[in-house]
Amino acid sequence: MANIKNIIFDYGGVFLTLDEDATYRSFQNLGLFAVTPSLAAANMDFQRGRISSGKFISAIKKELPEDVTDQQVKDAWCAMLGTIPRERIDLLKILRRKYRLFLLSNTDDIHIERVNSTVPDVGEFLSLFEKVYYSQDTGYRKPEKEIFELVLRENNLKADECLFVDDVKENAEGAGVVGMKYLWLDLSRHTVMDVPRLLDL
Repeated sequence: MANIKNIIFDYGGVFLTLDEDATYRSFQNLGLFAVTPSLAAANMDFQRGRISSGKFISAIKKELPEDVTDQQVKDAWCAMLGTIPRERIDLLKILRRKYRLFLLSNTDDIHIERVNSTVPDVGEFLSLFEKVYYSQDTGYRKPEKEIFELVLRENNLKADECLFVDDVKENAEGAGVVGMKYLWLDLSRHTVMDVPRLLDL
């Protein structure tokens, strides 16, 4: 792909392996069997940094038996989190020789804290990006155009020189709204290791 100088990557799914079913199973074991509209809204607010982790946990606990603890909720919420395969870190080391690299993730401080304290090599991984953006620190979340505009503005990037890679189709397309080139990484067919080949980087 011609004229690409900057690559902005999603985090979970693209680099960090995820098993969202593990979180659903964990909450079912605690007594939560469906995501209510109020819980879905609380999650969106949490990812935008509009509510604290304490308020998010409280919103979940309202749907659970009284004896469920905050720690049990945190553990269930984090059950989806996996690891960062070493080959994906090595890929970044190669790409950063030619491109400016950025990380842009819809996430929250419960997940960030757990990943940073349990995932091997996470410090090395994060150090390979010029800047890391977590949605909860920005007030926005993908695919909202404002979060992409923030990355462009703060780093003096030209949209048409940027490639955004995400495993969620609507998030990838959101980058296109502000003029970025984008790649939807369909995880049923590809991994981030396929990006150089798919785009002839």
